[in-house]
Amino acid sequence: MKKTAVVTGAAAGIGQAIALELAAAGYKVYANARSMEKIAGTLEKGRGYDIEPMIFDVRNPREIKEKLGIPDRIDCLVNNAGVSVPGNFRDMGEKEWNLTLETNVKGYFFVTKYSLEKMQRGGSIVNITSGAAKTGGDFVSLPYSTSKGAINSMTIAFARELAPEGIRVNAVSPGFVDTDMLVKSEKLTKEYYGSIIPLGRLGQPSDIANVVKFLLSDEADFMTGQIIEVNGGDIMG
Repeated sequence: MKKTAVVTGAAAGIGQAIALELAAAGYKVYANARSMEKIAGTLEKGRGYDIEPMIFDVRNPREIKEKLGIPDRIDCLVNNAGVSVPGNFRDMGEKEWNLTLETNVKGYFFVTKYSLEKMQRGGSIVNITSGAAKTGGDFVSLPYSTSKGAINSMTIAFARELAPEGIRVNAVSPGFVDTDMLVKSEKLTKEYYGSIIPLGRLGQPSDIANVVKFLLSDEADFMTGQIIEVNGGDIMG
């Protein structure tokens, strides 16, 4: 039977790559974004696959509950939707803090909570976190790195809680990946990032999507509560 997967933040970058990789692997994919306009590119690239839009704002629990009630079942969930507000924390206010934490932490919590209403034994959840959770963020903001630390803790807490129900929860922690979220400036070029990464190149969204696909699969059936670093060796150990 074809498995059903929900992927949040699937409009571009890592989320889009995950949605398309899973669809190509034979999943029925519900690709989430905040509007049909935002998800249109993913649907176009996924033409011919079993991929449908699922429109909701991850900051809105009411919308989440309503839309996640549509599928008959949810076998797999990928929590990916996230934001990063640039700048020094001394210049930030409540608005920037709330936007980041509501999207990156509150969103993961409520999407997981309501997905579980449709998930049975054998289900699998993957959270997309970041190496910034360990480093404090080399080039990202304090709220962002804080939110990713919270996701790491949430991953382990959910894994412990859901293991007796036969539901696995893991996280993938990307390093520097060539997406629109990558911090770029006159100094922070692709060449610069490539020079500081031991494997000598930026990550690609497909690098992350491949690991997510593995964690969702039966081949990873004995893995739960793990945070997998996918960073070209930028963080080791």
